[in-house]
Formats: sequence, C-alpha cells, structure tokens
Amino acid sequence: MKRNIRNLVVIVIITVIAPFMLAACATTSSSAPQGIRGQYALTGGGAALLAPLGIEANLTPKGPPGAYMFQTVNLEGVFTFERNGTGSFKGLNHVFTLSFVMPNPNPPPPTITVPSSGASSNVTFSFHYTVTDDRKITITADPGTYTSEWKSGPSAGKTYHTDGWSRTGFIASDGKLIIMTGGAPSVMSFIAPFLDMPPTSQLMVNTSMVLLYQHD
Repeated sequence: MKRNIRNLVVIVIITVIAPFMLAACATTSSSAPQGIRGQYALTGGGAALLAPLGIEANLTPKGPPGAYMFQTVNLEGVFTFERNGTGSFKGLNHVFTLSFVMPNPNPPPPTITVPSSGASSNVTFSFHYTVTDDRKITITADPGTYTSEWKSGPSAGKTYHTDGWSRTGFIASDGKLIIMTGGAPSVMSFIAPFLDMPPTSQLMVNTSMVLLYQHD
C-alpha cells in the first residue's frame, strides 16, 4: 500500500513539473527570440549624404541640385549587448568627403566651401534593441546619445550630436554572428550645438556591417 502511494506521488510530481520543464526548454531553444549578451566586434562600410537644407520624405536633398555632400564611410568598433534589450557602442569612423559648396540658409556668408578630404572620428552612443521570432534584430540609438568627436580632417577638434541612427539585421542560429543590412537609409538630424552646421542639416546613411561575438 505504501509503495503504491509512493508511486502515485512520483507520478503526480512528474505530471506537475513536466509542463514547466517543457516551457523552459522552449524559451531556451535556438529558434526562440531572446536577448543577446556580450561584446561583438564590428566592421563595415557604406556611404553618407549630408544635406544642409534637410532631406525630403522621398529621401532626396532639399534645395537646389547639388546641395549636398557625399561621403564614403568605414566603421570599426565594439557593440556591448545586455540581455535586457539595452547596450552601448564605441568605435572609430573613417570618412572620405568629395568637395562641394554648401548653401547657407542664414547668410552671411552665403556659402560654406567644403574641401575634398579624409577624416576620422570617435563615435559613441547607447542603444536599445529588439529580437523577433525569426531572429531579426533592430538596433536604435537612444535620443541624444549619438556623438562624433572628430580627431582628424577639416573638422578635427569638433564634436557633433545627431539623432535618428537605426539598423536592422539577422542573428545567426548560434548567436555568434550578426549581419546588419541597414534596411532603408537612416535619416539623422543634427542637434545643438550646431557649430558650423546649419540647423536644418540632416545626414542620410546607408551601410552594411558584420558583428562577430568576442566574449561576455
């Protein structure tokens, strides 16, 4: 009799615990959406278009033809992810700029001449991110945190702040690789202090990046 009771208790315990065990396995499976954690090294490149008079909804520069500056971009750095959907980035941006004459919406002076040049800047920002069932990741810089401190080139010694940086991509099944495709070009707006940039200035960026897991 005691043995039968003991067996019944074991069956009841297994019956109660089993659903919780299955649920735990489901949430930790490789296909389940989940936060990622640790440092990922970044390398990537792309192009940027700076429009001093702003950018239209159809992604064209405002103002007369040629009222924009074209740049090529290479970026290296480290993304640090927390499991709660937040993180931070620190990296180095390398830029080549083609010469153009920037119209100034608040003369004098009527124009600002920008020479062809190379430059580099330290880039930092904090971000939040989301991961979907199909392992798609979206990373968005927190407002007011995207900072570029220029170390070389015509803007050396200056610091710019911009809002609007966002990227999308996919996480590999083992979580060790993230490919950021960029999606539609991000439109970023300069925020005060403007320094030598017109307050209407916006930057449109299109890049592709690879993130490789390093460590927690």
